[in-house]
Amino acid sequence: MKSKKYLFFCLAGIFLWNIPKIAAQEKACGFCEQTFIPVRAEKSHTSEQVTQLVFGDVYQILNYSEDKTWAKIENHFDKYQGWIPAEALFMISEAYCTEFTQKTHSVAADYTGYILIEGKKIVIPAGSSLPFLEKGFIRIENKEYEYKGKSQALNYQNGKKLLLQTARTYLGTPYLWGGKTKQGIDCSGFTQMVFKQSGFDLPRDSYQQAEVGKKITLENAQPGDVAFFQRKAEGEGKVVHVGIYLGKGKIIHADGQVRINQLDQKGIYRDDLGKHSHFLKFLRRME
Repeated sequence: MKSKKYLFFCLAGIFLWNIPKIAAQEKACGFCEQTFIPVRAEKSHTSEQVTQLVFGDVYQILNYSEDKTWAKIENHFDKYQGWIPAEALFMISEAYCTEFTQKTHSVAADYTGYILIEGKKIVIPAGSSLPFLEKGFIRIENKEYEYKGKSQALNYQNGKKLLLQTARTYLGTPYLWGGKTKQGIDCSGFTQMVFKQSGFDLPRDSYQQAEVGKKITLENAQPGDVAFFQRKAEGEGKVVHVGIYLGKGKIIHADGQVRINQLDQKGIYRDDLGKHSHFLKFLRRME
């Protein structure tokens, strides 16, 4: 998989020599204090990126590679697992981890917001959790940091009105397998992050999302419903693609880039290709 290089700001204090001690704790937790961190399928920088941690994600450390250079983690938000470099770890106390996971946090609501940490500017992706946001400041452990940008309190009933508007802000975002930001995003990362900003938690992968909500037909579909697709026109194939129904026979989805295409009973019709690119299985209403 190809990805651009990004410069991450890593807070000091994470050294490999203290990893065995951390691993011995009953519950070792970390916090993503970078813009995003690639999460790999295996313990290698060349391994497939299966997802990303974005700023504000809290994760549990499950174990380490034998040489202690990689950590297997589970994201608290969607329970997704994978490997990140040990040098990217930012450890938090078990008390803060528990406090964080017991509260619903506001999220970043634009693409120009940033955090100032020790005088350093870290760009915050839309949809990132803003821990304990109050009067323009977030709190990580016992330290407060100023957030410059728009935020959104999570309420699905109110957020539903913003869902389609939020989806359109991603138009033109390049496709990136495992991506969850404006720098690059995949189809299920797109739906997950749009719904997160609207106050509704979806699983990470399209086949997992296909098990959430109420199954409906295209005739009964409403704007904001989620459509799922298979590769072949015939037979019962696996769910391999997902998008958000806009109404009036239109769908927004990530395929090459985030784009709007026609949706009919057969599937997604790409005018630029002159054919259907994905074939409709069903739609679901997230309630």
